This record gives sequence, structure tokens and C-alpha cells, in this order.
Amino acid sequence: MASQQGESVLKNEDLPALFWDELPDDPDNPDVAAIKAIMDESTPEERAESFKDQGNDALKVGLQQKKKFYLRQAIEQYTEGLNLMCSDAKLNAVLYSNRAHVNLLLGNYRNALEDSKAALKNNPTFVKVWAFWRGAKGAAGLRRWDECVSLCDEGLALEPENADLKRLRARAEQDKAADAQREEAQRQREIEKRAPAARLASSLLSAGWRIGRPQFSVGDRKPTMLADGLIQWPVIFFYPEASMQQDVIEEFGIDDCFGDHLDVMFGPEAPGLEWDAEGAYRRDHLEVYYLSYASKPLTQAELTEVLYGGWPETREEGPARYGPEAASWKRVDERWTLAEVLGKKDHIIPGIPVFFILSSKTSYKQRFLSGDIALL
Repeated sequence: MASQQGESVLKNEDLPALFWDELPDDPDNPDVAAIKAIMDESTPEERAESFKDQGNDALKVGLQQKKKFYLRQAIEQYTEGLNLMCSDAKLNAVLYSNRAHVNLLLGNYRNALEDSKAALKNNPTFVKVWAFWRGAKGAAGLRRWDECVSLCDEGLALEPENADLKRLRARAEQDKAADAQREEAQRQREIEKRAPAARLASSLLSAGWRIGRPQFSVGDRKPTMLADGLIQWPVIFFYPEASMQQDVIEEFGIDDCFGDHLDVMFGPEAPGLEWDAEGAYRRDHLEVYYLSYASKPLTQAELTEVLYGGWPETREEGPARYGPEAASWKRVDERWTLAEVLGKKDHIIPGIPVFFILSSKTSYKQRFLSGDIALL
């Protein structure tokens, strides 16, 4: 068997028979014959006791020779004893407690904690204070300070003057306070980093706008607040008839009217849309729509996380098809400002404002408005 780094390779024939991975079928080997005879004739309790003794022997050798191989062998022996599920509760408690000790030596804090708790649960009258100390030590290794202190207190109830438990408890209290201080400092740093996003989220919601989970993006563009307190939004105009071709208005002022933007984008001097060979999307043929109730509105905390660049931990829900908040297409009056449209009761902004441009001169318009609205 190859050991961990820093240990020599050990083979069965180099070790006493009780440390072998498995016993060979060799009746001429006196050690093998003796061990098998004991196993065949002994009770589960006697075999569990034997595994405990073998584990203890392996532990002693491992500590003397400073070789982890023997420590792992000790764990295997204790585990074999526990697997017998013998009726001696105190013996099982000893096996768990001893295995916890070896797990601590190997740095397996979680296993040490669980084994210690199992020892105490297996036999509540097992009053060896080491079971509490080993469990507390495992909890400390996992930085589970409350559990560590609780186990120390239980042990100290049995041995009030136990110096090891007292020292461990004091350290746990100090480290718990230090961890709490670091966590609070980190929390304050996160609050400070999110402060601009929190202020913006508050302003957006104070304006009466409802904003859902982001479903579209314009790079990393987000709404911005100007020095005078006014807000600008990035806005997407989709052309669903052209396989959702789009135009992006990176800074759409909340007091801007839709008609003013369309006049510029589709005015006499503006280039035509490359895909509009028929000229159906002339200025006087355009109609603007939004999808009502496109998503579920975010709370201020969730919106802050979105504006900061994170993602809200809420269940994704698409537009509803039925009920009082069923999604539907709503036409935008070109005289309306962006603020007026976003303030509509049924308008939940899908991250950033999104509008759909249709032509009144194509048959596609009616098919789109009466068709499947599961678009966002």
C-alpha cells in the first residue's frame, strides 16, 4: 500500500498481521490462523473489543514512529469495531471517541466532531471528559464557535477545573468575537460598495416605477442619475418582424417624448432600415408597444443587487397568461414621455425599458399582437 507524501511504501509482509489490509488464505501462517480462530469463536462484543485494542496499538505505533499510515490503520480498526454494531453501548462510545481522537490528529475536524457527538449520544453515561474535548476541538477546527463552547460547557459541568477545556473555551469565545468583528467589517464594506446602487434603486422606486428581473441588456448599461436628479435609461427598440432586430437608445431622458425620438430616427435625413425593402417602416406608419406585466417586480434590496451587478435570489416567473395581471400588448401614445409610460400601473420594466416597433402597413402587425406573447 502506498502511503501519503513523506511516508515510505509499506507492504503487508512488512507489518504485523493485525495491520494487514486483509487476511490471506494461508493456514500455515500462525498469526493469520490465530486471528481467524479468534474471529470464528468470539462474540461481536469480544471482536469489537479486539478491534479497539488493535486500533489503540496502531495509534501508539503511529505516534511513536510519526507515520500517518498507522493512524489511518487505527481508524480502520475502530471502524471495523463499530461496524459490528455490538450491544455494548459503552464500548461503542469508546470506539467513537478514540476514532475522534485520531481524526483530530489527521486534521479531519468534521469527522472528529461527528464521532465525538456519536460517542456521547451512544452512551450518555459515558462521562470521560475527553469525548467533550475532542468534539469541541473538532468544532473549533470548523470555526463553529457556539458548538465548541457548548461542548466545553458540558465537559466542564463534569470536571469544572479541567484546564484544557477552560483554555479551549476561552479561545473559542475570543475567536468568535474576532470572526464577528471581521464579518461586520465585511458587511459594512459591502454596504458601502452598494451604496450608490441602493440610492439609485430608492430613486427608481420612489418615482413609482416597478422593475423586474433583467431580461435584456445593453452591455453593462444601467439607468443613471444626473447631477440635477433626473434619470436617464438605456432603452431598446425591437423590430419583431425583422427577427427581433433592434436599435438602442443609450440615454433616453425620462422627460423625452417617444415621438421626438422617432422623428429623429425615422426623419427625412435618417437612413432607412436595411431589412425594410418595402419601405413599410416609414415614420408615419410606426406604432410602439410594450408588454404589460412582463415580470414580477423586485424589492428594493433585490433591485439594489441588480444595479450593483449581481442577481436577485428570486424564483424566475414569466409573463402570466391569465388572471388580472395577464400580460398583453399595450400601445404607447407617442406624446407620452418615458416617465409616463414607465409609470403605468401595468408596466413592469424587464430590467431596462423595452419597446416593440410595428408597422401599420404590414399584415405582420395583427399576427404579432394576437399571437403568442411568451416573448420575454
